[in-house]
Amino acid sequence: MLSDLINNRFSCRAFTDKAVSRDQVESIIATALQSNSGSNLQPWNVYVVTGESKQRLIQKVGETAMLNPKGEANVDIPIYPNPLPEPFKTRRNECGETLYKSLGIARDDKMGRLGWAFKNFEFFGAPVGMIVTMHRGLSESQLIDIGMFLQLMQLAATEQGLATCLQASWTMFPNAIRESLEIDHDEMIVCGVSLGYADLEDAVNSVQQSRVSVDDALILKGF
Repeated sequence: MLSDLINNRFSCRAFTDKAVSRDQVESIIATALQSNSGSNLQPWNVYVVTGESKQRLIQKVGETAMLNPKGEANVDIPIYPNPLPEPFKTRRNECGETLYKSLGIARDDKMGRLGWAFKNFEFFGAPVGMIVTMHRGLSESQLIDIGMFLQLMQLAATEQGLATCLQASWTMFPNAIRESLEIDHDEMIVCGVSLGYADLEDAVNSVQQSRVSVDDALILKGF
C-alpha cells in the first residue's frame, strides 16, 4: 500500500556497498517521471554518478569544501534564509541535536560535527549519487514540481527495497559540481540524492525525527 511506502521511507545516512543496477535506477526514474508538473514543464534533469564518475565528483567537491567549508560565494539556491525565522529555526536545531545525539557527537565537538557533515559530500557511502538540476530561467513554482518528482523517486526506491537521502547540502558547491559533471551554467543545482541499500546496523539509520501533529498542521475553515 502507498501508506506503507510512505511510512517506511526514511533519510538514509549509511549505506552498504551492495551494488545498484542501471536497470533499477532507470526503473525508479521512469516511475518518478510520471509526476505531475505545472503545464507539463517537467523542469528536472537528473545526473547519475557511480564508480569513477562519483569519485571524481566527491574529490572535486571535497577539495573545494576544504578551502570553503561554508560553501561557495555565489550559490544558485540558498539552503536556508538568513535569518531563519521561528518555529523553523527551533525545528532545524532539534533535528541536528537528535542526529548528533544518535552518533554520540557532543555539542562542543566542532571537529566531530564537521567531519560528519562532510559525509554529505560522499553520498554517505551510497553506490549511486544523483545531482538534480533545474534551468535557471524557471521560477520557484517549478521547484514545487521538482519536489513532487523527488518524492515519487523516493517512494519508487523504497518499493524496490532501496533507501535514499535527499541532500540540500550539495547546493553549497554548484560551480565545483558543474565543472566536475560538465553541466551548463544555465542549470541550477537543486539537490543531491544518495541511493543504495541501507546499512540497518548503523545507529544513524534508527534516528526518528519528530513530526508536527495534524492539529498543528491544519488550519480548518468551515468544518
